[in-house]
Amino acid sequence: MTRQDSLNGRVIPVYTVVAFLISVALIGAPTSAYNGIQLATPSVDNFTLVDQNNSEYMLSDATEDIVVISFLFTRCLDVCPVITQNLKLVQDTLPEELQDDVEFISITLDPKYDTPEVLTEYMELHDVDWPHLTGPVDDVMDVWTTFSIDAREFVTDPHDDEISDMEGQVHDSSIVYVKTDGTAEELMFLPTGMTMTAAAAAEAGWTLNASDTQYGTMINGINDYDAPSDWSWWWSLKLFNETTQAWEDSPTGIDSVNALEETHIAWYATSGNMSLLEVPAGDTPSVQVVFPDNTTASSNISTFTGYHLTQGAFDGAEIDVDIQDSQYGHFLNSIDGVAAPSDWSWYWQLHTWNETSNQWEDSGVGMDGLEQPMTLAWASNDTSHDAIPVPGFSVVENDECDGHGWVMGSGGNAHCMCDENYEWAEDDVLACVPVQSEAEYTVGHFAYTYILDEDKQPRVRYVDDSWLASDFVEDIVDLAEKENIIASESQGIPSIGLLVSVAVVSMAAISLRSKSE
Repeated sequence: MTRQDSLNGRVIPVYTVVAFLISVALIGAPTSAYNGIQLATPSVDNFTLVDQNNSEYMLSDATEDIVVISFLFTRCLDVCPVITQNLKLVQDTLPEELQDDVEFISITLDPKYDTPEVLTEYMELHDVDWPHLTGPVDDVMDVWTTFSIDAREFVTDPHDDEISDMEGQVHDSSIVYVKTDGTAEELMFLPTGMTMTAAAAAEAGWTLNASDTQYGTMINGINDYDAPSDWSWWWSLKLFNETTQAWEDSPTGIDSVNALEETHIAWYATSGNMSLLEVPAGDTPSVQVVFPDNTTASSNISTFTGYHLTQGAFDGAEIDVDIQDSQYGHFLNSIDGVAAPSDWSWYWQLHTWNETSNQWEDSGVGMDGLEQPMTLAWASNDTSHDAIPVPGFSVVENDECDGHGWVMGSGGNAHCMCDENYEWAEDDVLACVPVQSEAEYTVGHFAYTYILDEDKQPRVRYVDDSWLASDFVEDIVDLAEKENIIASESQGIPSIGLLVSVAVVSMAAISLRSKSE
């Protein structure tokens, strides 16, 4: 064997070892990517807002090594409660060594409504204890700008006469409701998103699992697909934007969706594929569903019946009505908790208004058989037709409501429907005075949640509510390891640089030894 052969015999295994060591280092080295969106933005300047205790709170008060900041508002009924519950789960499942190193902060997107008292109620409802911040609108908006938050107010006008109508149904359709004590009120047709959802479910034979909360109706399940208690997925409400031709998160809860304006809605299980939602065809009101297993369903509300008018009028007046779907069609069981007795000594009777004779008549068919109705009445079956007020009875002369509105209802439930730019007088719902406060509004937004490092530099961002608490915790742990807050699980693996250095030195030693031979 020559010296060169001997040298080659020694050098080749060294290269093999070097390659092996480097490959081990590459396999064992942690990745730099996060589950959320990785950011490269400058540190956030200090700011001062007001917390739920009405005390000043500065960002610098958060002295922990990692700070989580979320943006939400208390009147948001879909995305925001989910984000809060997700963050609560994150807080509860942090590794023990990080429990004292992470601070959580929530900042409102609706400072006009979210006072410290309102934030306190929200915190108690969700059983969370971290600071919830509000403050003067300009101060809060400055913070939004810092975090690239786009929150907008959408003014709502209940007297807008330009509202589009559901399937041609004009919005002055009404229900005359005669109570068992003989008093009556007229309820205008104001269908909500829940009206649409219930109507679509009845049309398609879906089952709904809904619950009434202090914040409105919550959809918990559709066709026995019930959202789990651990919030690993939930039912998210989507509205179709006719301008952008895209599905978007609803900025309000289902009870606040005006079905006269939003004619296409969807329920999407967040564990499913949202891209399965289709662009609605035509103007017929519709509801789509994407289930957790990515199966889909849709239902069009192609006709307007007495059932839709009844449900929409009572929903709009926030009066509970129990309508059962039987083999013979929809059946009204109770109104405002009042149902027919078990002996059927009386029951709720449906009446129709005869435009020719200008009088009430007993309906010859059920509410499903009445198409395109303008005015209906519900009263106990022992109520005479003459005892039912004529349609429009609640509209009074201009000397009522101070000449700036009309009265809806009667007796103790009578109240003014004030004209635009007028509102109820203090402690007097039968008087209309010029609006002194700002108009009613809802808030549309992107709900961002950030993970900041010790220097208050945003490092990771999550968008809306479509994320898992486990992924979020993983990102916090990754950041903590990168910032040396906790020991990295990969600390025992030598760095690539160290391995290369050792390999080079070893090669040099072997080479020198070979030359000496």
